[in-house]
Amino acid sequence: MRQAVPTGQAVAERRVAVNAPKSVAVAEAEASNRVIVSAARNAKRTGNLEPYLKALSDASCPVGTPVRAADAISITALPTALQPSDPAKRKIGSLTYVAGYQLSSTDARFGGLSGIEVLDNGDLLAVSDAGYFVWMDLADDGLTPVTARLSTMRDITGQALTGVAGDSAEGLAINGGMALVSFEGNHRVLAFDVGKCGAAARGAPIVFGNYGLPLREAYEDARIAVDPGNGSEPLAVTKDWFLFTGIEKKQGHLNALSARPIESEPEFDLLVGVDAPEFAGIDILPDQQGNGAVRAFLIHRARDAKDGRIWVTETDLQRHEDRTRDYGPVRGEMDARSRQRYTETGWRELAQLNQFGVVDQFEGIAARQMSDGRVRLYLISDDDYSADKRTVMMVFDLAKPLR
Repeated sequence: MRQAVPTGQAVAERRVAVNAPKSVAVAEAEASNRVIVSAARNAKRTGNLEPYLKALSDASCPVGTPVRAADAISITALPTALQPSDPAKRKIGSLTYVAGYQLSSTDARFGGLSGIEVLDNGDLLAVSDAGYFVWMDLADDGLTPVTARLSTMRDITGQALTGVAGDSAEGLAINGGMALVSFEGNHRVLAFDVGKCGAAARGAPIVFGNYGLPLREAYEDARIAVDPGNGSEPLAVTKDWFLFTGIEKKQGHLNALSARPIESEPEFDLLVGVDAPEFAGIDILPDQQGNGAVRAFLIHRARDAKDGRIWVTETDLQRHEDRTRDYGPVRGEMDARSRQRYTETGWRELAQLNQFGVVDQFEGIAARQMSDGRVRLYLISDDDYSADKRTVMMVFDLAKPLR
């Protein structure tokens, strides 16, 4: 959650308050969205997913958009122990501590990292809640950040999202070259085709008018009261484009999670994180059982500093066809996908990091399947651009499950 933005940088600002009268920029964005709406509706009529994804890509990288490289920035990775009082300590719960680093840069834009993902080449991509993408290239050990690049997120009109009041980038999911980012304040998910046009990619909304249901309306449909600062931080996506969107705010002893096709309306009907702190991040890996089943890895952290809990948990989710109602004959690929639902089949607590005195504000988690069956987890903390907090990346291994 953003509390401050970096100073001393020339970043474009568009001060658009929630519920304020529409500015010129907002009106232009809505006009651009109408073009996407038309393409998306055509995709829906064909019943196929590919035209929908193409509409997203074309909106993110309009014809004629040049590929733009991100800015190279300095990065320093200072090794840090899991438990400073016992640097040799490696085991915590079901996890084994592999490495940890306090990250810093001479570039004032670096910081506020809230979401993280492992790229296909093994390097990392993160998002800053101030509206930046941060690429971090790892050394040959697959652990140590050695170089970094940074770029500004842009809205559908190409204007910078940095500095926009009440608009905080939080969650990150990536599929191929398409980066999906969830935002708080103005609750939504935008798709950036960084694989196609790099730092020039614009944020295309994944729901379009009547084509899908915006997050704010999905919250209302689920009868969940969500404040501007505790919305859908957790975000993940499967290879076949099922989107997992969580809500940070607790619903009693649980957290709400939607697991639906990217082109469908979110439905926050799954409940996870029993008795855990607030839901801050999620990543998923295909389960060996196949048929769309996933292993979901969740990071929870207490919003109240006096609470201090930081938990890592795992949830098993099975995908199945909804047979509770009569949908009629299948009318294409999208119709078939809309009938798929996820059900939780088990969960376990992996570790409570605060047991070893960990106090950093961890919000992002990324999972990588290792060739020997282990799962490697990358955790990132948000320093809120505050001198009193740190950007820390911790890396843990989870042993191959006994199944």
